[in-house]
Amino acid sequence: MDLQPVINSPGMWLASSIMVIVVVAQSFLYLREGFRGAAALGIPRSECVKGLRAAMITAIGPSLAPVVILLALLAVLGAPTTWMRMNDIGAARTELAMSALATKVYGVEIRSAGFDLKTFSYAIWGMALNNAGWMVVALIFVKRMNNAIKKMNEKYDPRWIKLLMTGAAIGLFAYLWSGSLIRGGGNLFAGIVSFIAMFLLSKYAGKYPRLQEPALGIAMLIGMFAAAAFF
Repeated sequence: MDLQPVINSPGMWLASSIMVIVVVAQSFLYLREGFRGAAALGIPRSECVKGLRAAMITAIGPSLAPVVILLALLAVLGAPTTWMRMNDIGAARTELAMSALATKVYGVEIRSAGFDLKTFSYAIWGMALNNAGWMVVALIFVKRMNNAIKKMNEKYDPRWIKLLMTGAAIGLFAYLWSGSLIRGGGNLFAGIVSFIAMFLLSKYAGKYPRLQEPALGIAMLIGMFAAAAFF
């Protein structure tokens, strides 16, 4: 059975668009609440826009990496499902891995001759259930985490709490980066070049705020292009 007419059908586009519309609506709601919260804290709107612009530019670098895996998802799951999953989650590698794992439960390898409509449904359910856990955790515990931080700020010096949160973020990114460094080769080279580029941009771009905003994205791109050129 040729699945392409089914997985790329207008019905799939319609069904997939529901989640995308929800994500877009949530984005606008979060943005609105963010601006309201900033106003209540006395943060100028111009600073919020500056941070938003910096985040958008910085996201360009990480968005390039999943493109190759995105093509694989398109071939396996079709354009509508891929469009929906990338807007919902964005982790192309994880989505591809979970869809492959789910089809193995059914006893069929992904993209094999036995990949039929039922296997396709297993792949979709596998991706959905994989994300359900952390979504439920976030729904239940985010508010409690916020209350815990408030209590910590009341009990201890807020400056130390801020340093603790910063250290946790640095540790997280260091952990994510360490996997690439251990593999060596192009990954290590890209990481070192990106680090040097970020250091130089941070040190010499102080007089140019517009250059500081996209610094992380620029550093990532420099590292990727350098690794692609030499490896």
